[in-house]
Amino acid sequence: MKIFIKRIARIISIGAVALAISGCATTEQVPNVRMSGFLGDYSQLHHGKPGQAEFTYRDLNADFSKYPKVILEPVQLWAADSDSALSKLSREDQQLLVDYLYVALRDALQKDYILVTEPGPDVMRIRCAITEARANNPVKEVLSTLTPVGLGISYARKIVTGTHSGVGVVSVEGEVVDSASGERLAAVIDRRAGTKSSLTKPARWGDVQDAFNFWARRMQTNLALLRAHQY
Repeated sequence: MKIFIKRIARIISIGAVALAISGCATTEQVPNVRMSGFLGDYSQLHHGKPGQAEFTYRDLNADFSKYPKVILEPVQLWAADSDSALSKLSREDQQLLVDYLYVALRDALQKDYILVTEPGPDVMRIRCAITEARANNPVKEVLSTLTPVGLGISYARKIVTGTHSGVGVVSVEGEVVDSASGERLAAVIDRRAGTKSSLTKPARWGDVQDAFNFWARRMQTNLALLRAHQY
C-alpha cells in the first residue's frame, strides 16, 4: 500500500511539473525544423503530438526504469546547411550556446540520475546538438511590437516563416541510447522561438536560453514519466 501511495504521489508531482512547464513557457514551438544529419538515421522519427517535439521517436519496448545512470555527452553544433547562421557565429557565441545547453541538461538530469562517464548495462547515453541558432534583436523586436506597422509585419512574417520579427530561434536534435549496446531508446527534433507576449525582452541570446531551459525541464519530466511507465 505504501509503495502504491508513493507511486501516485510521484505521478502527481510529475504532472504538476509538466503543467508548470507548459504554463511558464516564454518561447513557442515553431515549424520548419531542418534535419542536420546529426542523428544519422531519421527513418524512425515521426511528427509529434501536441505538446511533444516536432519529430519524435520512442522504443515502446524499452524499460527506462532500469537506467539509474546517465552519460551526458558534450553538446555539439551541427549546421543544417552551409548557409546556416550557426556556422557564421563567433567562437565566443558558439561556446556560449553549447555550454548553456549542456549546463541546463546537466542540472535537470542530476536531479534524478547519477551522472557517469563509463558505459554499462544500467547507463543511458544522451547526445544532443544545436542545429540552428539566431539571436534575438531587442531593438527590432520592441519596434515590431510597439508600432502598428511593425506589428503587422511581424505577424505577416510569422504566417510565412513561423516566427515573429526580431525574436531568437533555435533548433536541436537529440537522442537517448543504451550506452552498452548503442540501441536507440528515444530521439527528438524540435525548434522554438521567442514570442510577442511581453514588451520586456531579454538580452541577445535570451530567447534561445529560454528554449534551452524549456527543453531541459521537459526532458526531465518525460524521463520521469518513462521511468514510472506513465508516458
